Amino acid sequence: MGAEKARDLETILDNLYEQWREIRKETIERLGGKEALKIIDFHANNWIDIVKWISSEYKREEQMNIIGFQFFRLFKEVYRLQFLFHTGNYPTAYRNLRYILEMICQAYYVDSKYPTLSLDEQMEKTKDVEERVFGWSIVSSTLEKVLNKTVEEVRAGFKPLWDNLNRYAHPSVRQMDLVAQKDFAALVTDSFNETLARELLGVTDKVFDIAYAVVLRRFPKVITLVQQYEFIHEWKECLPNTIGVIRQLG
Repeated sequence: MGAEKARDLETILDNLYEQWREIRKETIERLGGKEALKIIDFHANNWIDIVKWISSEYKREEQMNIIGFQFFRLFKEVYRLQFLFHTGNYPTAYRNLRYILEMICQAYYVDSKYPTLSLDEQMEKTKDVEERVFGWSIVSSTLEKVLNKTVEEVRAGFKPLWDNLNRYAHPSVRQMDLVAQKDFAALVTDSFNETLARELLGVTDKVFDIAYAVVLRRFPKVITLVQQYEFIHEWKECLPNTIGVIRQLG
């Protein structure tokens, strides 16, 4: 393809996705810069700091387990979630959040059962585990251990979150009705909706709250560094389960 044709194609694509630029603009104007950029600003920075703490307290070979590996993958997911948020594609963002939640819980489940195996061996074990234990079972099992909660407490506190994520992961008339009641146009096109946007920000915090709790439980040597974190007050505002683990380990 020649340079001129390539430029023409880029122009066509820019025009095709021009609507996303308008959605992003409205998102920023309606929510304000802090909320509009919260996913990338808050959670990407959390990821960077946690990885830095782990690297400073653990040898490289100690970091190479399935929990560390899956957490390292989350950085690109944060960027993707921010993009979906700014384009008004809330349902897809929910599906990604469900994937993240089950992925990090699966990693903890495998690591807790096979802590002495290498990363490659743990990944092999995952193939067996994912056929027998998955979905809410693996999420519930992980939360009980990570948060030191009973089965009943986990069900009461987290099953609604899991059910909400699943409404967007599977074809559901009920989910379509919920979206239609808030913004009917969102069923057929991407568009900004303040209610849906703020709800997504809250759910994103809840999912990453669990991810951080899992990682800190697995790498407890970083707790002293976490306690000295200059932005720990922001964690206290929206990461209650992570803070709970910090207090238990500190």
